[in-house]
Parts: sequence; structure tokens; C-alpha cells
Amino acid sequence: MKKTILLIGSSGYIGIKLKQALNKKFNLINTSRKKGFDISNSKSFKKYSNQNIDIIINLSGQRSNNIKSMKKTIVNGNKNIINFCKKKNIWVYYFSTSLIYGFSNNKKRETSYKNPQDLYSKYKYLAEKEYLKSKINYKIFRLCNIYNGKKIGIVRSIIDSIFKNKKLQITNSKSYRNYIYINDLINIICKIIKKNLKHSIYNIGFENIKIIEMIKLLNNKSKIKLNYTDKNQNLKKIPSQKINIDKILREIKYKPKIKLRDYLLRKYYEELKIFKK
Repeated sequence: MKKTILLIGSSGYIGIKLKQALNKKFNLINTSRKKGFDISNSKSFKKYSNQNIDIIINLSGQRSNNIKSMKKTIVNGNKNIINFCKKKNIWVYYFSTSLIYGFSNNKKRETSYKNPQDLYSKYKYLAEKEYLKSKINYKIFRLCNIYNGKKIGIVRSIIDSIFKNKKLQITNSKSYRNYIYINDLINIICKIIKKNLKHSIYNIGFENIKIIEMIKLLNNKSKIKLNYTDKNQNLKKIPSQKINIDKILREIKYKPKIKLRDYLLRKYYEELKIFKK
């Protein structure tokens, strides 16, 4: 019998891809603001109270310039999920962020000290604490940087700086980030759903890479000096960080397929063909 999954944030960047991967394997209930579902409003959950839901996947609560709305979605929204799941045998998969660790020179493990720097990561950490003190079934996944060639982000920006002569604004070229390709992330989530995981909290990512390493790689290949401004901001305030992701990959027996350096070169050559036409 197929499990029923309530997917919160199905119209988002990850949600759209995940929805495609899960549609045929599970009974999927897709929710999003576009469909009138507001996680910060407890009444939004009432129509699902009589449904036999096995798993709630919460992808909601991304960065926003509206601070009040962001807090309501992240903190109040997860409180509503917890209240909804009380007295129900539902597993909740809450997707948090690796940014809750703050700055790190050494690889941060799930048990490492937490030092969130901005409101977004502080709210994400507050939501984590709500799960930790709850008595429901949950797993917390701290996501690192997700990329593909279409998403706005450092990967797309670096490519555009070569072919569209767009000046790149970098907070600090020496900063580390942990990166994972979107398809690898979707594969990991699918494996997580099938697996009886041993622990409550996991980091999800792949490679720790400096921004300057990506720039040098394409500088060497393109023979074009990338046009960028390095703001040289304090690494502790950005924050620059390295993340240890061994625990989840070891448990689900999965190794991500796409390496960022290979992907950057592939995208470069794809764009080069278009550029020469």
C-alpha cells in the first residue's frame, strides 16, 4: 500500500523537483501558498485532519525580506505542524539549514555548537528547538547550498559573468560553502523516505569549496578574467563554513553523482556553444 505524503512547499525550488520524483511512488498531497495553504495559519491543517497521512515533508520557510512573515512561516508554521501531529502517528521531515552553525574552519557535525548569525537561520534554529522538545515523530535535515544551472546563485552568477559580462559581487572570495546538486538532493530525500534512519538530525550536502576555487577554475578554462568585486567581508559574519555530511550518506548508502567542478565546466562548455552561434 502506498504511503501518503503531505508535501508543504510543493511549488518551491526543491518542492517542484521532489514532487516529480514522488508522484508515482506515493499518494502525494501538494500544498503551497499558491493553492491557498498557509502553514502559519493552524486552520489550514483542518481539512487534512481526517486523512491518513504517513509523512509530512516541510520545505517551507525560505529567506524573505518580510521579517514578520518569515518568522510566522518558520516558527509558527512548525508549531502548527507539531500541534497537528499530536496524537497522530505521522513522521515529520523538517528541512532546516546548515547556516545555524555559523562560521567554521573545521567541518561542522550535527552535534557541533550552533551560532546562527542572521534572522533566517535564527528562526530555523528556533523551529528545530520546537521539534526537539516535542513528543512527535520527526527528523531534522540541515540543508547546505543547493545548485543547478538555472537557479539564481553563485554557480549561475559565475557563468553569467563570463558570457553576459555581468559583474559579480562576492562577499568574500575566500569563504567556504558546502554545495550539493539538486538532483543528488532529490535522490537523497527519496532514499530517506524509504529508510528507517537511526538519528533525529542530519546534515545534507556534499562538497566544501571556496568561491575563489570556482572562479580560478573557469578563469583557466575560459582565458577570460572574471569581472567581480570582492567585498572581503568578515568570514565570521557571512558566515564561511565547512560541513560534515558523512552520517546521512553512510546510513542511506549513497554517494552524490555530480561534483561542482565538473558541473561548472560542463555548464561553461554548454554556454560556450550557445555563445558562439
